[in-house]
Formats: sequence, structure tokens, C-alpha cells
Amino acid sequence: MTTVYRRYLIPALIVLLIVLFWQWNGPPTLENLKTYSFSSVAELSDIPPAIQHNVPSADSALALVVASQSTVDVSWILPDQLDMDIDVARYVTDLPNATFHIPANKGHEAMVYLTYIISNYYKLPEISVFTHHDRYTWHNNGLLNNDLTKMLKRLNPDKVKRDGYFSLRCHLMPGCWLASGEGPDNLQLNRSEINPHKPEEVIFKDVWPQLHPSDPLPATLSHPCCAQFALSREKILEIPLERYVAWREWLLQTDLDDHVSGRVWEYTWHYIFTGQADYCPSPHICYCDGYGVCFESEEDSADWFRRSEEKSVLERELEMWRKEQEERIRAGKEVNWRMGEEYEERIECMRWELDKRRDVALERGLDPGRRERALGLKS
Repeated sequence: MTTVYRRYLIPALIVLLIVLFWQWNGPPTLENLKTYSFSSVAELSDIPPAIQHNVPSADSALALVVASQSTVDVSWILPDQLDMDIDVARYVTDLPNATFHIPANKGHEAMVYLTYIISNYYKLPEISVFTHHDRYTWHNNGLLNNDLTKMLKRLNPDKVKRDGYFSLRCHLMPGCWLASGEGPDNLQLNRSEINPHKPEEVIFKDVWPQLHPSDPLPATLSHPCCAQFALSREKILEIPLERYVAWREWLLQTDLDDHVSGRVWEYTWHYIFTGQADYCPSPHICYCDGYGVCFESEEDSADWFRRSEEKSVLERELEMWRKEQEERIRAGKEVNWRMGEEYEERIECMRWELDKRRDVALERGLDPGRRERALGLKS
């Protein structure tokens, strides 16, 4: 028998044994994780290259994992656009034959993230960054123009390595606090009535013991929106590979709606990597230590966000005023244009102030000493 045949025969026999095992015992579940071991069947490094993902190198410092569809524009991840030393794994959820593909298009980005971890468990880069496909979107960081490329370029690898898990979004709304700032925006897991805005809330009583059989159900779950984060190699490896395999199997087998199962995982990532049900880091520390955007203090940072929200309120009021004037024009009534000008002047003044303070914060973050003082690490 030639070397080539021997090379592929053994993995083929292993795959056959797995199929027979599943037929007799069912697929692996979280309940039988203690007896099921993926490594006892085959390590991913033993699978023939023909059926294995092309994966980022274990020597890489940084890898970007992008959950996308074939119809979206992801030109921003091209080397000449991203312009940084980073490996990129673009998973295409609706193309089974894509270089980076998933076993089934379920659970939104959760299936992509779990598949990446499983496929690369033995050859992870130092840091893996998990994101959606949008370069610009509301749930990126406003202080960095909602631009994911700016977030990647300013990301502090030491922060990720130190914490192990880092939420890319620094803003606490939604997920931690209501947009009004008047109360928490967490999931209430003991609630029995369905919240149409959070359909996953009432589901957790049933799925929690399936995902975390050894952990009691917490009263609440909270985390900044929206399932984009960075992980160190060490943090990923703290969890055995078989748990990731079983979690993905749960996602493959669940009857939950795709949107709901994805939302379940959106509120699960922080728990499995931090052990905290409510994880809402300080926006000031997140921005300063994570991206080098450093206001003088927590109070200075909070004031900037307060002023920014005031500007947003004025912008919404101006938009409503404009619609009212359009109705007055259609009705042949007189319009007080001066009021609109006053709105615009106030908004422009606030925009100038906010931009100037943001630019100073960006500059402050480039100086290690000033950065440490902003974080309260030295006087």
C-alpha cells in the first residue's frame, strides 16, 4: 500500500467509526462531555489537508475572523485596504464550498466563531478577533467613527492578552444600560412573559442547563452589544476542545429559530470566557486601555458621552422640526426658518467641542505616561 493511500485510509476509517458511534449513541451532547473526548477520536491536525480549513498560522500574532455572506461587500478586509499585519479568515455562511465554511447556516455568527475555534484549536494565533462583516455600523465604537478598521489598528494586544477576553464595543447601550440611561438593559432570566424585543430571554431557563449543565441559572445576563470580541490563545485553550464541539453540536441540533439561537449565544460568549453573568466594563477603561482613546478621567469620559447624547437629542429634534415645516409648507403656512438655523448652530458648536475633546483624547492615548495617568495607574 502506498504512503498516499495509508495517509488517507486511517482518517477515513476514523470518520466511519465516528458515524457508527453517533448512530449507536447519538451525537455528543453537553450532558455526556465527561465521557466523550474529541481528541480520543482524531485531532484536527491529523485530518488530511484536503478536508481541513486553510487556517491562520500558530506563529501569527493576530487573526481576524469575519462572519459574512456571499452577497456583502467585504473589500475592506483586502490587504491593500486593511493595511496591517493580520491573517484574515472570512467565513461565508451561505457557500458550503467556500474556503472558510460552516457545517450549517444556523445561529448567525455563533456557528462561524465556534467553527473557527474547533478548526484551529491546535494552531491558534496569539490573538483572534471575531467580528461581523460590516466595516461601518452603529454597534462599532463611535469615538472611532464606527470604523472597524480603526478599531483593529488601535486595538491594544497587551490588553487582550492581559484580560483574555475583550469586548470590542465600549458603549454599554444596548446590552447593559437603556439608551435613556435610566436603568439596566439586561436579560431577566426568571421572567415568564415574552419580551418581543428580547425573545431569547424566556428561552434561557430551558437552554442554560444544556449549555452549562454544572452552573446554576443566573438571575440576569448583561453585556455590551453585539457579539464582537477578541480572545487570547490562552483564554480559548482554557476550555477543552470537546466543549466547543458539543456547543456547536447543540447549535446544529437545536430547533430554536436561527435569530433566537444566535441571540442566545450573543449573551453567552462573555459568560464562558469571563465566568461573569453581568459583564459591563467601564467605557473609559475600554477606550483608553483597549484603543488608546484616553480622556483625563472617568468623569471627563462620562461628560463627553453626556454631551454627545445631548447633541443627538438636538439632531432628532431638528429632524422632527424639519418634517413639521414640510407639512406647514404643504398647508401654505408660514415657516420660522430662524428656529432651524438656531438648531444647526447649536449642533455645529457641540460637534466642534466634541471633536476637539476626542482629538485630545486620541493624542493623550499615544503617550504611555499620560495613558497610565488617565487609567489611574499613576499620579
